[in-house]
Amino acid sequence: MIFDRRQILGAGATAAAIGMMGAAGPAWAVANTGRARIAEVDAYIVHKGVFVKVTADDGTTGWGEAGHNGRPLVKTMVDTVLDRLCKGKDVFDINGVWSAMYYEADELGPGGIASQAIAGIDCALWDLRGKLLNQPVWALLGGKLRDEFPLYGSFSRNAGSGKYHSPKKCAEIAASLVDEGFNALKVRLSIREENADPDPDPARSVISEVRRAVGDNIDLYVDANNGYRAARAIQIGKMLSEEFGVSVFEEPVAAYHYASMWQVSDALDMHVSAGEHEYSKWMFRDLIERGKPDLINPDASKASGLTEMMKIATMAEVRDLPISVHNARPTLLNSAHAHFIAAAPTATRPQEHPGLRRLNKQWEYFENHLKPVNGRMNVPDEPGLGLVVDEKRIAQG
Repeated sequence: MIFDRRQILGAGATAAAIGMMGAAGPAWAVANTGRARIAEVDAYIVHKGVFVKVTADDGTTGWGEAGHNGRPLVKTMVDTVLDRLCKGKDVFDINGVWSAMYYEADELGPGGIASQAIAGIDCALWDLRGKLLNQPVWALLGGKLRDEFPLYGSFSRNAGSGKYHSPKKCAEIAASLVDEGFNALKVRLSIREENADPDPDPARSVISEVRRAVGDNIDLYVDANNGYRAARAIQIGKMLSEEFGVSVFEEPVAAYHYASMWQVSDALDMHVSAGEHEYSKWMFRDLIERGKPDLINPDASKASGLTEMMKIATMAEVRDLPISVHNARPTLLNSAHAHFIAAAPTATRPQEHPGLRRLNKQWEYFENHLKPVNGRMNVPDEPGLGLVVDEKRIAQG
């Protein structure tokens, strides 16, 4: 095999100059090099996550993070279905590889398992492309509009095993995130669709304790986790805004009830956000046009990877719609989001981060770190996504 790196670097420079243009620019600029092909695709179940490795035929590897829900199923999807679709394909055939995976798997759960698995491979391919071209991923996505960005710390009322943290415990967690340097926080109420319009409702008791603990200068967001119907969501949203200064109300109603989402968004004088449960550009089209949120929260590990995320970013740009990613993992997913945020024109809001303590064990799989400082995240400039994995540790699970 002959690998002409200068040829690919030249093509990569052209691609970066062109920008994404909905991913078409780099695809046609470098897809015909024929010098780097996918040799292997492997998925690994790790602590509360699924990591995916894509190996090129010269031995270079790229790593990405898949969705973590149903981890054994996601791994099986990567290893038994998507692996064979990717092998032998040009590493730089961006839309071609993505489409081969998506349309073959579209009857296997494109709103869930398939999209989560595709996401891991797609993000790993972007990491691989960056390493082959010796460029950070943001340079391949169209450029870097920002060197750093603000974050908000996020935590859940859900304590696991069907139990919930008390309002005082939620306040303690919130205060610990402020101590880590976050100037904005999101409380996830974990009400869920199956318990819609709960009685008693936890919103006032939890948020009042949190506000008391963090003071008036911390921006507060509340995620209802799809837990209300429209009328009750409007009541709760007004209470949260007027009494506690909450500025963002995320998924106040079930994600698939777009008409209800529109009712709530139209009625409230606060940002209503959604998008965590949208898995493709088509789903985001419907959410934006019919649900009319004020803010969208795409997640690269759910929305089929960075290739699809950049197309969603274009939809947001033409509608002047701000983006604040859903980011529940601190390592590979966080890094992928950092490159996306750097390149996405309307990603100007504070972006989600799980904090320094939650899931800190995942950093055992890496030789370097990408962590927030004083509530802000720097965009990596190293080749690929910027993280160096410890493959032996990952193989241990």
